[in-house]
Amino acid sequence: MEAPKGMIKIDPHVHSSGVSKCSSATVQAIVDMKMSQGYDGVVLTNHCQPWYYEPPFHTIFMRKVIAEYKEMQAYANPLGFRVLLGLEVTLSKPVFADWLLYGVTEEFLLQSPCLHALTQEELFNYCKEHGVVMVQAHPFRHGGALKERMLNTYTDFMHGIEINCTPCDLENWEAVVETAKKYALLTTCGTDYHSADRTFRGGTFVPDWVFTAEDLAKYLKETSQTEIFLEEKYLKLP
Repeated sequence: MEAPKGMIKIDPHVHSSGVSKCSSATVQAIVDMKMSQGYDGVVLTNHCQPWYYEPPFHTIFMRKVIAEYKEMQAYANPLGFRVLLGLEVTLSKPVFADWLLYGVTEEFLLQSPCLHALTQEELFNYCKEHGVVMVQAHPFRHGGALKERMLNTYTDFMHGIEINCTPCDLENWEAVVETAKKYALLTTCGTDYHSADRTFRGGTFVPDWVFTAEDLAKYLKETSQTEIFLEEKYLKLP
């Protein structure tokens, strides 16, 4: 699907093998695959999870996250492909949930407290203080119905929710849209890319002036509607 005029097509949810243990895709392989599918860029949202490292090692791990991002940028930039820095943080308080952070900078990551040790409210307040947008990833996962999970998650402490293109999640995209409308949340869409067999397509259209993580956060905070695609389905969501 072609991007609307003045927009580019990105996948704002990808994981690379150098940081995310569940991924088998190198940064180079991700760029090659996404370019072959017509994407203009990605947000590298590698995992920040409690079972990856103990809190005292947070800064060391964040350096690894940044190094992986820079390696991807170095490969992608000469190809004209955009790579933005992001993160996916897993929390257990008040309930187990995964959070995509858009707008993170290297300074934000290096100066932050251990993010996976925070509560949802604490993470949201820290993100808000630093201009970072916080979106709940794949809200149907982990055996919970969306309605139940949303009721057990503080909707006052989040900016949006994601339509996830993984087949088990995608079947619930309409319920995600309804929930976003009910709670006045923004909606993003991404493939949760981990490996070459994930050839399904989906993503978010953003303005062509979005070159950095800060640009993306600015757009998501200011827009009244997000534009997304699921294979060949185009949606404009309030």
